[in-house]
Amino acid sequence: MTKNSTQACLVTAGAPADQALQVLLQDQQAGRSLQEHIRPPSGSVLHGLRFEHSIVPALYLSGDALDFFSLPDGRILTYLLDVSGHGTAAALLSMFIKSTVRYSLALEPASTPVSVLGAVNQALLDADMRKYGTMLCMIFSPQDNSLEWSHAGHTPRPVLWDGTGARLLTGQGQPVGLFSGASYELEQLLLPDRFSLCMFSDGVLDALQGNDLSSREEALATLVCQQGGGFSGLCSQLLVPGPHGDDRSVFVISRAEHE
Repeated sequence: MTKNSTQACLVTAGAPADQALQVLLQDQQAGRSLQEHIRPPSGSVLHGLRFEHSIVPALYLSGDALDFFSLPDGRILTYLLDVSGHGTAAALLSMFIKSTVRYSLALEPASTPVSVLGAVNQALLDADMRKYGTMLCMIFSPQDNSLEWSHAGHTPRPVLWDGTGARLLTGQGQPVGLFSGASYELEQLLLPDRFSLCMFSDGVLDALQGNDLSSREEALATLVCQQGGGFSGLCSQLLVPGPHGDDRSVFVISRAEHE
C-alpha cells in the first residue's frame, strides 16, 4: 500500500469519529440553550423583588441551577442548587430537581424551605440516581417582609447586605440525595427596607483569597460590602473569563427603596 493510499484510509476511518464528535458537540450546545431557556430571565421582578443571576458552566452544561416563582398564597420561593460534578449527568439531575420543586412541591399548601428540601432529598433517593446536590431554599413573604431559609450542605453561605454592611447568614444541613431521613433547620429573619441577598455556588471561591472555607466566606462578605450588594460588580469580580474546573453562579435578590 502506498503512502497516499494509507493516508486516505486513515482519513476515511476517522470520518465517523469526527462526525460523532460533531453530533455530540451539537447536542451539548442544544442542552445549554435549553438550560438557559427554562431559567427565569435575569432582572425579573416579583412583588417588588428583583432577581438577577448568572451561571457560567465549566463545560457546556451546568450542574448549577436556580429558580424563583410565586406560590399560590403570594409568597415567593427561590433556590440555588449545586449538583455534584458537572456536565450532562449533573445538568439532567438539576432539571429533575427543578421539575420536582416547581410542578409538585410548590403546589402543596404551607410549603416551607424545610419541607421542600426534605421532599427533594426523598425524590432523589427514590429515583436512585446515585448523585447528590447542595441546595439553598428560601421563601420570601412580601406581606410581612420576612424571609425563611434552609441549607442542604451548601457552600458558601449566603450574604445579606443591608445598605450599611454585609453578614453571612447562618444555617447548616446535609446535602440532598445522600441520606434517608436527612433533617434541615428553618432559619428566619425580618428583611430591612433595602437589601441585597447574595447567593453563590462554590465555584466562585477560587476567585477569593483565603486558606480555608471560613476565610474565603469572610472575603466574600467583604466583597459584597465593597460592591454595595451590586450584581454587576460581583459578577465582574467572581466570574472572570477563562477556563475553570467548576460551574460558577452568582444570584442576587434585592429591593431598592423606591420599589
